[in-house]
Amino acid sequence: MKHASPPTTVGIISRKDVPSLHHINIKGKKHNLGVLKDLRKHDYLASFIPDHARLSISWVGLKPDEVLNPHQHPTASMIIVCEGEGEIMGDCNQSLKAGDIAAIPPHNKHGFIGRGKKGFWGLSIQFEGLGLYEDRKAPRVQFAAPNGQFVERRVADSQKDYELLLKDQHHYEKLYKRSSLLKLLKSSAIQDYQVQERLLEVLNYWGDWFQRILFTRAAQGHKSNFQDVAEDHLREEVGHNKNLLMARGNKPVQLWDPLLEGCAAWFYEQMACASYAERTVLVHFVLEGSGDIFHNEAAKIFTNNEHFKHHSAVEEDHFAMGCHLLKSVSPQTLKSLRRTLRQGWQMMTILCNRMAYIAKRGVS
Repeated sequence: MKHASPPTTVGIISRKDVPSLHHINIKGKKHNLGVLKDLRKHDYLASFIPDHARLSISWVGLKPDEVLNPHQHPTASMIIVCEGEGEIMGDCNQSLKAGDIAAIPPHNKHGFIGRGKKGFWGLSIQFEGLGLYEDRKAPRVQFAAPNGQFVERRVADSQKDYELLLKDQHHYEKLYKRSSLLKLLKSSAIQDYQVQERLLEVLNYWGDWFQRILFTRAAQGHKSNFQDVAEDHLREEVGHNKNLLMARGNKPVQLWDPLLEGCAAWFYEQMACASYAERTVLVHFVLEGSGDIFHNEAAKIFTNNEHFKHHSAVEEDHFAMGCHLLKSVSPQTLKSLRRTLRQGWQMMTILCNRMAYIAKRGVS
């Protein structure tokens, strides 16, 4: 169990005291891992390593001639050989010795063999999401079949899980259309001038947060397809909160609401600590998906407002940007993204229901 708060005194942790994992079961098949010691499985270290950093570190060890069969995973991984000798195989075949670092990009096939008189010990490091075996019921790896083939199966499984993700998206969109905010746009109450003014102000409040969310997403990445899309999306969205402010006659946003603040801050925090794929789901599926539905309806009310005309035309394209990226991720990642999608839509619905309440009644 994780400590309630980080330790305040120096701790010396022996490698032997970190719990060991020797095998993993995937789809009923047992795979040898040698020895894997996930540092987050030790109580003291679990408290010491901050969750928001989402750095995953494990000791890994193989005895002489012991084999960790070729596998792949959706996240970059680094193996630092600390002692002994080994060999990497798969897309790269090379001997390893103490001091060597194997930097493995996502989806590269790789396995290891212990060599020499003692095999080797190393550190396995991942930089986003859970550790590869942190959730032992749903490990983030896929091992090769006996014939060495598994790319074709991964593609087929990815397509199936991607379709399930889209099915979930359509379900949440239908639920969102019944939210208080969408009901307000279709009610007679929206014809009230004061309701419209309060709605525009609360949208400007959210628009300011949305800009921060997109800037944080782009600032947290490194060169990848995900990063390219994050930067392209930011370029297309930057300054839209100012456009809405001008459309409101440059009236300052004066409202503040704890529920709005909490929901917006949740999305903001995810851009700093979630994986690339999770950020993509939250931005393109949830934020842009809900925005597309909302702006199509709002454009019917605010007919002379260029902000709504523009957004009702482009947000479907922004959703497609996310679809393009997620088609290529692994089945394991897609399965975990369904949970992220559900959480994102729950938060977005709470946010929009609160927007509707404030538009109709103001901030108490």
